[in-house]
Amino acid sequence: MNQPIPPLPDADANAQAEYWRALRESPFFDREQDLRWQAWLEASRENQEAWRQTQQFFDCIAGLNPAQIDRIEREVRASNGTQHKTPARTLPKRSLWMLPIAACLMLALCLGWAFSAGFFADFRTGTGEQRRIQLSDGSSVILNTASSLSVEFSERQRLIRLHGGEAYFKVAADAARPFEVVTSGGRVRALGTAFDVKQWQGDLAVTVYEHSVRVAFADGETVESLAAGQRVVSAGGKAGLPEPVNLKQAGAWQERRLVFKEKPLRQVVDDLNRYRPGKIIIADPALAEHLVTGIFDADDPEAALNVIEKTLAASETRLTDALVILRRQ
Repeated sequence: MNQPIPPLPDADANAQAEYWRALRESPFFDREQDLRWQAWLEASRENQEAWRQTQQFFDCIAGLNPAQIDRIEREVRASNGTQHKTPARTLPKRSLWMLPIAACLMLALCLGWAFSAGFFADFRTGTGEQRRIQLSDGSSVILNTASSLSVEFSERQRLIRLHGGEAYFKVAADAARPFEVVTSGGRVRALGTAFDVKQWQGDLAVTVYEHSVRVAFADGETVESLAAGQRVVSAGGKAGLPEPVNLKQAGAWQERRLVFKEKPLRQVVDDLNRYRPGKIIIADPALAEHLVTGIFDADDPEAALNVIEKTLAASETRLTDALVILRRQ
């Protein structure tokens, strides 16, 4: 066996301790990793103290109840200040102790995503990435940004599990093997057709480009035949009714364009968050409901954000690109 070596050799003991904590909670931690962790732990008292503090910190976080987490989020928001692009060093001292907690909560969310079924998907895309996939049955898929899916084909069925994100399907006809897309929000069945499925933040949207599909939502509602040029959406766990849709506008993402026509800013920001690293938050409820119309380049979400800020007279507080908070000026 190779000589055990510590991870992140250029990082300090605290960063290495956090690395080991995350790795030990993952499915990748095996006997060899355990030996490396023990070697790192025994290498110095500094490492042992960093490990003790890391364990104590995570134990403290685990003990937070939902009300405490909500309070921390409110106080972090309140302490961000109102100056444009305020650097982190200008934050009030009373908020500094909250930053590690906020970072820890973000880490927990990321780990929860990483070790979900989607982490082991057959195909996935990163932030801002798109991917074209040719399936063994002759069908094709365009996988949109921040999306993942798995393929389960057998002699009797063709099953796609969309773990999250958005995908456009061009299905090869095969009457003996129905083609189905399964998400947490419902199930879509088609034989030979073209359609789009988007599963994002608990909501499900299905858009049909050719022929028709059957949609069975998780709440029990069913659309037996959703025709070409129609869309149906389930939001907040409640399915809506089929409605006509502009297919050129709906499919613009396949050409790397983001098209919005009188959409609330909160929906626009949700889409921008899928195309850029970090997170955009709207701190002003009235601003969040302001309607936006525009065409933006999916490859340049920062330019889209700048245009929106100027058009809506909004200001931003930026704690690096990882967190942008929008307010009215």
